[in-house]
Amino acid sequence: MIKGLKTGEWVTTSRLRVYPRLFLAVFVAIALIVVVFRTGTLDAARKPLGTDFLSFWSASNLLWQGRPEAAYDHSALMAIEQSVAGPDAPLYTWLYPPMAFLVVAPLAMLSYLPSLLAWSTLTWLGYLTALWRLLPDRRALLAMLAFPAAFINLGHGQNGFLSAALLGWGLMLVPKRPWLGGVLLGLLVYKPQLGLLLPLALAAAGYWRAILSATLTVMTSAMLTWMLWGTEVWSAFLAKSGYSLQMLQEGLVPWHKMISTFAAARLLGASVYTAWMFQIAVGSIVALAVWWIWRGGAPYLVKIAVLATGTLLVAPLALDYDATVLGLALAALVADGLQRGFLSWEISILAFAWLTPFAWRPLTEMTDIPFGWMTVLLLVWTGMRRSTG
Repeated sequence: MIKGLKTGEWVTTSRLRVYPRLFLAVFVAIALIVVVFRTGTLDAARKPLGTDFLSFWSASNLLWQGRPEAAYDHSALMAIEQSVAGPDAPLYTWLYPPMAFLVVAPLAMLSYLPSLLAWSTLTWLGYLTALWRLLPDRRALLAMLAFPAAFINLGHGQNGFLSAALLGWGLMLVPKRPWLGGVLLGLLVYKPQLGLLLPLALAAAGYWRAILSATLTVMTSAMLTWMLWGTEVWSAFLAKSGYSLQMLQEGLVPWHKMISTFAAARLLGASVYTAWMFQIAVGSIVALAVWWIWRGGAPYLVKIAVLATGTLLVAPLALDYDATVLGLALAALVADGLQRGFLSWEISILAFAWLTPFAWRPLTEMTDIPFGWMTVLLLVWTGMRRSTG
């Protein structure tokens, strides 16, 4: 058994064909059950379909009313949300920077459920095309279709597909089309915690045109929001920015839903101060690893994998639906392994990382062991090992 795990020979062609299909069938069946037993915009548990998407659509609705700054007012946002999901719906907060309004602006042009369907479909297709560009193999695409993290994101109506698509396509375009790649990476400013390592990696590799392009994109996005909606939206965002920190430190979004280093430390009983020290220490080590790998001669696929996984360890606020970014890392590592051969234990590690996201949240809630964070850490180590292998 140990030998099979070490060589990865247990991941046979037939299993690669059967298990993704089985997972996909289960996920589709669950989705159909949810849709069939819904009541209006609510599922059988009386939660809004797409849960977190409710805040995106409501922020867009306030934007079209001419008062985007009200999205940062909990009472104003909840009033819109409850008009869709009923008077008992809890608050789904909007804490994104004003540039994110450029992303969600079209959503309220459709009613809630059609908008959710369009959002999920279009961002999902962007995600899948990025994976296909990394690893153009039908079996691999099937596996990515059935990747559990993708269905966690889909169930929340979240933006993980969009983030992974921008990061994946941006990084793949940077070497040959740095200006376009930089634009896509700059658009990640709507969720800035996912871009913390980008300047470091691009500078280490000497992609200065991409850095300039990304910087201009960020500046243009910020200027555009100011020109369209004035200083009020920025003032409202800055006034509410402390709530994000409070939410993270006090566990207002439960830590078992998160895969960040800070949340892992809090789950293990660390104080807020100790958790921040742990976050800084791990983040610094990961940043140094990214600099070293991107500056060196590692294959570009490995560089993408290390950056994608390292991003989740450096971001203090990262939830399990953000693990769609791991799809990029898995595709890149498999593609490099097919080209150069796999190292010992590597196939089993990749299979484990593909399989387990659906279990992270319940297992972590039961045990306070940060399984998601541990899996991300394992993948970072796998990428670093492959960079020298």
